[in-house]
This record gives sequence, structure tokens and C-alpha cells, in this order.
Amino acid sequence: MTSTAVRVGLRVRPLTEKEIVNNCTECITCIPDAPQILIGADKSFTYDYVFNTKTDQSQVYQQAASPLLHKFIDGFNATILAYGQTGSGKTYSMGTSLENTSSHGNEGIVPRCIVELFEILKNREAQDPEYKYEIYVSFLELYNEDFIDLLNNTQQTKRRSQQQLPQVTEVSIREDITGHIYWTGVKEEICYSPQDVLNHLAQGSLNRTTGSTEMNSVSSRSHAIFSVLLKQQKPLEEDGKKMIKSLSSKFHFVDLAGSERLKRTHAQGDRAREGIAINSGLLALGNVISALGDEARKATHIPYRDSKLTRLLQDSLGGNSQTLMLACVSPADTNFQETLSTLKYANRARNIKNRVSINQEFTGSSVEVNQLKALVSKLRLEIAELRTTQPQQQSSCDTRELQERIQQMSAQIIQLTSERDTLLIEREMGEFMQNDHDEGSLLENIGTARTVNTHPLIEKYQQTIQDLRNQLLDSQAKVKAMEQERAVIQKFSQPSKKPSVSSSSSKRHAARIKMRRTVISTSATLRKKHKKTKKRKEDDEDEGIVNDFQEQDVRQEEVKESIAKVRADIRKSLEVLELVKPLEESSYEEELKVFEAEERDLQQQRQENELFLSSLDDYIRDIETLVSAPLFFSLSFYTSIKYFF
Repeated sequence: MTSTAVRVGLRVRPLTEKEIVNNCTECITCIPDAPQILIGADKSFTYDYVFNTKTDQSQVYQQAASPLLHKFIDGFNATILAYGQTGSGKTYSMGTSLENTSSHGNEGIVPRCIVELFEILKNREAQDPEYKYEIYVSFLELYNEDFIDLLNNTQQTKRRSQQQLPQVTEVSIREDITGHIYWTGVKEEICYSPQDVLNHLAQGSLNRTTGSTEMNSVSSRSHAIFSVLLKQQKPLEEDGKKMIKSLSSKFHFVDLAGSERLKRTHAQGDRAREGIAINSGLLALGNVISALGDEARKATHIPYRDSKLTRLLQDSLGGNSQTLMLACVSPADTNFQETLSTLKYANRARNIKNRVSINQEFTGSSVEVNQLKALVSKLRLEIAELRTTQPQQQSSCDTRELQERIQQMSAQIIQLTSERDTLLIEREMGEFMQNDHDEGSLLENIGTARTVNTHPLIEKYQQTIQDLRNQLLDSQAKVKAMEQERAVIQKFSQPSKKPSVSSSSSKRHAARIKMRRTVISTSATLRKKHKKTKKRKEDDEDEGIVNDFQEQDVRQEEVKESIAKVRADIRKSLEVLELVKPLEESSYEEELKVFEAEERDLQQQRQENELFLSSLDDYIRDIETLVSAPLFFSLSFYTSIKYFF
């Protein structure tokens, strides 16, 4: 497989009679004996071939097209594209119109190629009786993004008839496993003479869509692709064995529709829609040419699938084909912008590189052997190309050494990264932990704001410990209040027992007996008069007792939860301090001792609280015993409390 550039030829047509009548002047100047042209005053372009207005058809064919024909016979695919503005002479140069397919002296590229092709093949057949060949032709038209087989009469009849006709096989583009493009549903006609080929060419040209516009009375309204398929068989001896070498190559003659501007063609209706479709396909083709010609964009996606035209020409542009682009332009100054656009278009195409190879097969052996031989041939060409582009290749030993060095460097990078992270952490912690702690001030300032620089995390936990201490003090205050309530209740529960008779004064004893009788009589009177009121009051008093017990339970649970929370938070704070300790152990040793002493004090307080809670449980059980006593006893108990005050 070798790389070859797309060759570009430029042909300048003479001024037409209409342009001469309109006093148009030529804006293009061809430089003698050089493939260069000048347009305007300061723009120059260089191409592979330049044909001025006086160049005839024979010169164009001999210089530009004939070399591709010989490559085609050698087994390479070939393509000739005619591109240019509408009315610039594309169809005339290609020779696909009815006027210049057989007229002597005005034959275009296609008729001349066909005649020379048969001459060469017949000479080879005469020299070697075992040499055989076959030629097939097909003619496609791309009209409004639809493929039309110009040699299929059934399809042409259905196209022009309004009646319901049998279904016709549609033309579709395919790609084989090697990436080569081919199409299915196309009728291929076998030809035995140049006249057979020219007859099919004339038949297809007659069926091709044309129309009249302001710029061209017989304007092609579609893209036409005339293809010639050549199959050859040559005898070959290899290792004493006779084999047959088969070559299969294609030659595509592409006559592109002319680019046009609606404001100049004054097209309307169907003509306007046709012009839009033509310009759309040519725009996609221009994008492909730009992508292939730009080395920076070549590695990215090539938009072959943006149009059926670019998909059809995928092998011809950047693929397996020897390609010639024939750019046709008008020299009239009225067409200056269109001509300049065509010149730039063709100049970009010169940068496209195709990778071409001979399409060959070997018969007389298995299919696998044929494929392997073709693969070997392809790989040999690639190796040769790599040797020319990269002469200095590193050995496998050097590659292994490089891989080992890469692994070692990767391990070093991981180790250094770990060390760097450790140092960053130590530096960050060191910025907050400085060795300026004073042991005396540290002991004096326990529980207050510290004057030393500490880490924010430690300050946070110290603040948490201080808050927990405050909560503990609040809990202790609640416990003391509960003890006071308990003392009061115990104090007033003593009169419920049987009072002892005082022997100090008979008068005081008589007064107390009288007071009790008065209380009992008063209670009896109240029960008789306000039975319902006193019953409601008794219920409220009993409910108050129960509420007191519930409040005592809630307070007891709150005290337990507070103590457990204080213990958990202090333990968590000590764990955090223990983690930070290795960084500044000498600075915080005394502080940790103080924390441990505080924890012991808290444990001692917790034990005292637990003892208090135990006594509180005993007290609650005593109260429950009183509540379970008869209602009369409860009433007398509260009545005695009231009068005791």
C-alpha cells in the first residue's frame, strides 16, 4: 500500500458568445510553461496541470487522464472528478453528453479512455492467449439525494410513469470488511467493444436529468457517475506451481452538477429545489476535502456520511483510488467570485493523500491462502513505508529497560507523594501547636480560656467539656432541689403517725384534742354540704400526687442521661487528645493529667448522684405506699399538713 496525492488539473474555457456580446473581459491569466495561473491582480494558484482556453480535448486527455488509465489496467482503482460552476465545461470535458461521445475531434475523456482501454487489452490478449478480461459498465445519477440507475429501463419507466409498477431494487451504498465502498442494486452491463460502452453511455446520458437556467440552457441537475469495472486473469508461476492472478479494478468518471447561486440563475420551483440539493452535496464534499487536506483535522472524524455524494466518493477521496480532480472555470469577469471559489476548492484537494493498493487475488489455492497472501503483501508495503518514515527503531531490550524505569519511577512517585502528604499534615498541625505553654498558667487556667496557642480541634473539645460541666452543675442543682423537696415531704409526713401524749401541760393536750375534734367535725360538715365539690378536689389532689411522681421519674431519667452523655463526650474528647498527643506530647502532658483528675472528680460525683438516686428510689416507694392507702387516710394526711402550717 502506497500513499499518493490527489492530482488536480485546471481547465479554463473560452468566453461564450453571450459573454462576448456583453463585453466581458478575462480575469484569468495563464503563465506560459508553468502550471500556474493568476486571477485578478495579486492572487496566484499552482496545480498539477493547467489548460488554457486554447487547449483541445486531446491534450487534456493525454496529459491528465491517460496516466490514470494505465494505473487502472495495472489493477488500481481510479477516479476522475469534474468540478466547477454551472456552464464551465465539465460535461464537455468529460464527454458524457450526446454531442461529444462520438463526434470526431470533440470526444471527451470518457470516450477516449474507452477506446484506448480496449486497444491495450486486445494487444495483451494477442500476445498471451491465456490472458482473459471482462468489462462491465454502470451509470448512476444522484438526483435530490436519491440514486437512479440510468441503465435500468424498468426504473426509468417507473420514474416517468404515474401508474403502479413492480417494485424496483433500490440502489444502496455498502462497505466491506476491508473498508472499501461498493454499491448494490445497480445494473452492470457487460461490453465486448468500445461501441458497446459508448452506446450505454449515450443511453444513460439521454436519461439524465437536465434543465434550463439563466446561466446554462442545458444544465445538469444531478451528479452522474459512469463506472467501468475491469476483471483480468493472468497466468503466474510461483514455486513451480501454476497459478492464476486475478485483478479487479474500477474506474469512476464523476460529472458533478455545477454549483450555482439562485440570485443569478433565477431558478424557481423544482429548479430552485434542485439547486439547493446540488449545493448541499457540494458543500458536504467541500467539508470532506477540507478535513482531508488539513493534517490537524485529518486525525478526527471525516464527515463522509453527511451526504450520499461524499459517501459514494469515500474511496476516491482519502481511500484506495488514484484520483484526478478536473476543475473547470469561466474566465469572464462577471464570474470572478465563482471562479475564485472553485480555485480555492481545487487547491485544498491537492493536500489529500490516498492510500492505494492493487486489487488482486490468486486462484488455484484456498481462499484463506489468498487472503493471507494479500495480507502479507499489504503488511510488506506498510513495513517498507514505516522504515522510510521511521528509520531508527528501538530494540526490544531498550523497550524493556524503559518499561522497568517507568515502573521504578512510578513507585518513587507514590512514595514521595505519601511523604509529602505526611509533611503537609505535620506542618499544618505545627502551625497551631507551638511550644510556648507555661505549666503554671496551664494548671491555673483549667476550665477557663487558655493563653497558649492550641489547635482549633482541641479548643472545640475543651469548649464542649466546659459546656458539659455546666450541664453537670445544673443537674446537681436539680438534685439538691429534689433533696430539699424530699426533706419537706418527710417532715410533713411525720404527723400521720400516732402522736405521743405530752406530759408537760394538760392544757396543751386538751387544746390539741379540741383542735382535732374541731377539724373532724368541720370535715364532716363540709362532706355533707359540698360532697361533689370535695370529691372533685380529692381527685385533683390525687392526680397532683401522681404528677409529682411522674415528674420525679422524668427528672431521674434526665439526670441519668446527662451523666451518661457527659461520660461519653469526655471519653471521646480524651480519645481525640490522645491522637493529637504524639505531635506535641511534651506540651500537653500536664493538660492531660488535669483532664484525668477532672474525670476522676466527675466519676466521684457520678457515684454520689447514683447514691442519691438510690435513696430517691426508696423515697418514691414510700410515697407509692402512701398513695395506695385508703382515701380517708390520704385526706386526713393532707388535712393534717394544712393545719400543721
